[in-house]
Amino acid sequence: MSYHWSQRSQHRLSTCADDLQRVLNAALAHPDCPSDLTIVHGHRTNEQQAALYAQGRTTPGNVVTNAKPGESRHNSWPSEAVDVVPYVDGAPSWEWMHIDPMAAHIKRIASDLDIAITWGGDWRWRDGAHFELPR
Repeated sequence: MSYHWSQRSQHRLSTCADDLQRVLNAALAHPDCPSDLTIVHGHRTNEQQAALYAQGRTTPGNVVTNAKPGESRHNSWPSEAVDVVPYVDGAPSWEWMHIDPMAAHIKRIASDLDIAITWGGDWRWRDGAHFELPR
């Protein structure tokens, strides 16, 4: 099956570095893509990063990032990080049963394109949606 980015996902992806755009565009267009995908975040301002960092600490919700403003690869311009999740049954899925196949697919496509990426799901504090360019 062939998938296409929504207008919102296209906009978010356009704020990312060219190599991330190449990987994600190729991954979504590949016939082996295990599900539709949606871009949750590309570039984030320091203000947006501060709000996410506060979540679960000083504002309601779960902790979603350990990066303070200016520490996230999302804060660079263009963004050196992207958050992407599977889009399943009409909604973003944060379930590992959907994220793991997506991540394996994206990592395989990056390798085929000879573009180095790091997946947050490989970290001790797992962030399954997060992919970034290595420093």
